[in-house]
Amino acid sequence: MPRPRWIAPVLVSIAALLAVGCGGGDSKSSVTAAELVQKADAICRSERASFARIQAHPPPNASVAADQTDELIKVTRDANTQLGDLRPPEQLQAGYDRYLAARDRVIDQMNRGKNAAEDQNSAAYGAAQAAVARDAPQRRKLARALGLKVCSSSRASA
Repeated sequence: MPRPRWIAPVLVSIAALLAVGCGGGDSKSSVTAAELVQKADAICRSERASFARIQAHPPPNASVAADQTDELIKVTRDANTQLGDLRPPEQLQAGYDRYLAARDRVIDQMNRGKNAAEDQNSAAYGAAQAAVARDAPQRRKLARALGLKVCSSSRASA
């Protein structure tokens, strides 16, 4: 039985619309202020659980410290990616951008620590850890200004 002539163009149009709707556009998800708090805090909660698991035992040597720091970097990068995929309301965007930038700086500091551990340079490793800790209050302040609860508490995470 022959197909009507209009079916092919309709199927092509539907396929094009599905392709655009399933990832062909902006990957960021617009959220309300309340959704931002809920979603960002869920991301931070998961990040903290991963940090606790990774840091359950202090590293016995520089090689393990480097491996542990690498795992923490991966967790932080993943959380930063997820947080970056959230698009807050316009009035929160500038503050959210500052918060994300502060979180990105943590990765730089953690990379310095990982490199120091790989080089068995305990002084540089300690300095990198100190830099992460020194900047934590600012990250918490930025998170608190956005209304984030988990992300702004002082328990260990980026």
